[in-house]
Amino acid sequence: MKLPNNYGSVIKLSGKRRKPYAVRTSSIQKQADGTYKQVFKYLAYFEKSDLAYTFLAEYNNGKVVKEHKKYATSPTFAEMYRKWEKWRKSLKSNPVASTWHNYDIAFNHLEPIHNRQIVSIRANEVQDVLNAYNHKSKATITNMRVILKAVWAYAINEGFTDNDIPSRLVYEWTNPEEEMHKPYTSEEIAVLWEKLYKINNVDILLIMIYTGMRPSEMLNILTANVHLDEQYMISGMKTAAGRDRVIPIADKILPLIKARYDPHKKYLINNKFGNHYDYKNYANSNHITVMGKLNMKHKPHDCRHTFATLMNNAGANDVCTKLIMGHSFGNDITKGVYTHKSVTELLAEVNKI
Repeated sequence: MKLPNNYGSVIKLSGKRRKPYAVRTSSIQKQADGTYKQVFKYLAYFEKSDLAYTFLAEYNNGKVVKEHKKYATSPTFAEMYRKWEKWRKSLKSNPVASTWHNYDIAFNHLEPIHNRQIVSIRANEVQDVLNAYNHKSKATITNMRVILKAVWAYAINEGFTDNDIPSRLVYEWTNPEEEMHKPYTSEEIAVLWEKLYKINNVDILLIMIYTGMRPSEMLNILTANVHLDEQYMISGMKTAAGRDRVIPIADKILPLIKARYDPHKKYLINNKFGNHYDYKNYANSNHITVMGKLNMKHKPHDCRHTFATLMNNAGANDVCTKLIMGHSFGNDITKGVYTHKSVTELLAEVNKI
């Protein structure tokens, strides 16, 4: 690479070295005997040449020398993600497992920059990675943005970089065909009932449609929290309002819950081999298989939005709907009254749909 005069240079040192790329400057100095000699000053050493050239450029812009440590010890993006992940999970407000699952997927999408030291990554490189996924769902781009912003904010706060790349990126979603959270139609729900037990796990869809549970909540219901005689379950996660909430079992799905109930199993929902589902296997395998057999196109979360639609169309009490779904009441001054709805009242509302 041809560099300007008096700019300095990057050379690769001989032998086996962990950091073979050296950044150096030179000057002509007069010797004791009156002759002149080119003298080199070595500034830093790096594992990769691009880091060395980046350091040299910033040195010439007057940004370095105290930043030598930043370049020499800078973690890769993957290492920084794990540092941020460990810190984030140490907080009381740690996201639930399904959210971390989505974060890990987004992190995997960013694989082209995994092994790049974070100080050497440039905005155009990250933009190229984002652009490669802009035909995917809005959720995909959103989760990638969350990860990028969180990791860079953590890196800046910890002093590894001062370059806020995510703030300069364009987060585009160009998939015009995707309709987020599309409720099941009444015709589709009728098909689900007609195919019940004819197609494996259709009952799971119906249970979610008539309870409003998130897929991860449904898969993690403990058998001990299922009360068949009183017709309610205790479940919920993700938000303070949604955790450990009462979920009434509508008359329509009570037989489905009873069929799934096994007091010897830890979880209510298990696969045909009697093993507990995790969300990844359910969403990426089982749900897709069921949709194919039904000739439908729905995401696991669509059941929850179907419940909200059915409750609204049936004129169900809005307070009860929020309680069942685990929605927050925000700053509503009547929240204290709302939280005293009985199981009987909640059950009466879900039986309207």
